[in-house]
Amino acid sequence: MKLSKIKKTIETIRELPTLPLVANKINAILHNPKSSVSDLSKIIEKDQSITAKVLKLVNSAHYGLPQKVSNINQAIVLLGYRNISYIVMTLSVFDTLKNVWKRSFDRRKFWVHSIAVGILSQKLAKECDFLLVDDIFTSGLLHDLGKVFIDAFMHEEFEAIIQKAENKGISYIDAEHELFDVDHTMIGEWMARTWRLPLHVIAGIKHHHHEIEKRSGLTLSQDPFIDIIRLADIGIKVGKFGHSGDGSKYQPKLEKALFRRLPITKDNVERIIADLPKDLTKTEALLDLAL
Repeated sequence: MKLSKIKKTIETIRELPTLPLVANKINAILHNPKSSVSDLSKIIEKDQSITAKVLKLVNSAHYGLPQKVSNINQAIVLLGYRNISYIVMTLSVFDTLKNVWKRSFDRRKFWVHSIAVGILSQKLAKECDFLLVDDIFTSGLLHDLGKVFIDAFMHEEFEAIIQKAENKGISYIDAEHELFDVDHTMIGEWMARTWRLPLHVIAGIKHHHHEIEKRSGLTLSQDPFIDIIRLADIGIKVGKFGHSGDGSKYQPKLEKALFRRLPITKDNVERIIADLPKDLTKTEALLDLAL
């Protein structure tokens, strides 16, 4: 990839649509210990499209609620403050990016992978008694953000990466590195900075493929937060949830190095992964609304 194209790419990132106001405000609320159900409800209800989708989702058969939900406040009480926050964040991201996708590979499977990484990251964080479960869901959800951009604005290069990964039976990022000096983690970091996402989220996007020794450039580069995102990404690939662009013959493994700094065992991770299909049935309803 030529330097001139990289520079043009960076300029294009600056012109990307920003995350909807509702998503940014929810991010702020999740980090404010004084915020209330009422605060969250008021923010969501200002976006009529998101409100309608949330109500349709929570009233779907996937949630099996005993009564019809008629307003956001009621949805928050029944499903929980954080669950509704995550649903709104996911819908907002989908709405922002849906018009920049070229559909080189199955977009639904890509988002299943992304949401599954968010969910598994959150579960692993709880298992490890890690406190930043809100940021970790968002970081897991957006970890492959750069791939969406490459597909949309460097489509020829994206096709070459997918083809290389498939032909050689390697991971998407290894195929990137065989072809180019820039990869989706760098571009994802640029996008996350443009969107002014929390630093933990940016760090997870930037370093989710990096071993500890290769992380630098951010104050949080060495944080165990990133270890969890990295473990979740590989765990979801091992469990074969969705598709992130790796070659079909690529076989990821839960190697010992992934657990070096985390108070969790491979057996625990495999148990959590085995339970994920129950969580992902609700994701199907979310994707039906969003895509």
